[in-house]
Parts: sequence; C-alpha cells; structure tokens
Amino acid sequence: SRPLSWSRPSCREKRAGRSYVMKHGRAEEYQVPYASVDGHCSTARGAQQATMVLANSSGASVALTPGMRGWERLPENRYLPLLHALVERGPVAASVAARSWVTYGGGVFDGCSRDAVIDHAVVLVGYGEDPRTKDAFFLLLNSWGPGWGEAGRIRLLRHANDTAWCGTDDQPELGTGCRGGPENVTVCGMCGILYDSVVPHFSAPPA
Repeated sequence: SRPLSWSRPSCREKRAGRSYVMKHGRAEEYQVPYASVDGHCSTARGAQQATMVLANSSGASVALTPGMRGWERLPENRYLPLLHALVERGPVAASVAARSWVTYGGGVFDGCSRDAVIDHAVVLVGYGEDPRTKDAFFLLLNSWGPGWGEAGRIRLLRHANDTAWCGTDDQPELGTGCRGGPENVTVCGMCGILYDSVVPHFSAPPA
C-alpha cells in the first residue's frame, strides 16, 4: 500500500513507507494478509506511538519511537558501501529494474541491459558465488510470493566494480525520482542494483 500520495504515484514512495513505519509501527503479515489490490494503511497506532521524524541533508532520518529508529541512504552506484552495509548491518532495501524478472525461474540472472528503468523495491539479504558457473551474485528477496523464482528469491549477477555495468534510467519518476528532478540518472550494477539502497536502523530489544 502507498500510505501517502504525491502528484506522481511513485514519487518519494519509499521515503513515505519508511516514515510510515517509524510513525505507526509495522504490522505482522497475519494482521494484514497480502492482497493484490490497492488498499489503505491504518494510522490507528499513531496515537499510541507518538513519533517525531527528523531529517537532515545527509539523506538520513531519525524516529523517536521504539523499533525502527531511522534509515540511511547509501551512496549512489557504489559497490563496496552496499556490500559492507549488508555484511555489517544486515538486510538492505534496494531499488531495481524488474520488468524482465517475470519469467525468472532460477539461476544467476543477467538479463538487464545497461540502460535500466528502476521500478521496483526488494530486500538484499545475501551474496555469494554459484558453485557451478562461478558467477558472483546478490541474493534478493522479492515480494511476488514463494512460487516465483527460487522460493521467492532471485540471484542477481554481481559485478565487483562500481562502473562495470552502468547505463541510463530515462524514467526516474517510476522509481524514486520526483517531479522537478533530473530527467535521467546514471544507474549501475545489474538491473540498477547499486543505484538506490537504504539501511534501516532499529533500537535494541529490551533487556
């Protein structure tokens, strides 16, 4: 669901989602089962979890409430910061070009051209190397259900270099771009995986 709305449907959508979680908390799947329809996010918990969200120019945000404490946007099109965040902090929210993923059934995917339109969000949960092909990959958890890909996941070809696979996204408004922003942006990595990634920050559980 999209908790907030702008003049372009996906403009700032991810930031809206992060802010919503910090303000209202996150429901479990059993509480809000997935349905392939547009819906509305409840704000009923807002009165119980009063939250102040602070943003700064570094692209980070802080929430004064238990649970999710804030988020940090990683440097654009940089391989090592993304890998370090994954290893040191855990899963990373990543933006990708997923138009060509519909028929993916397994293996290390390398089907995106250098020019890629970012239009989807996934969770980066791991990385590795295929034992047979020796292809390096990122392991991504998708939202299309366990019947898709490899039990709901996709292995995306991983280039260990910032500029090994770069091109142009000429429709950034379909991803994280906003009205008034650049008409095109440089995206790197297979399916633009290096372009826009976010690390959430959580408070430690009570002792």
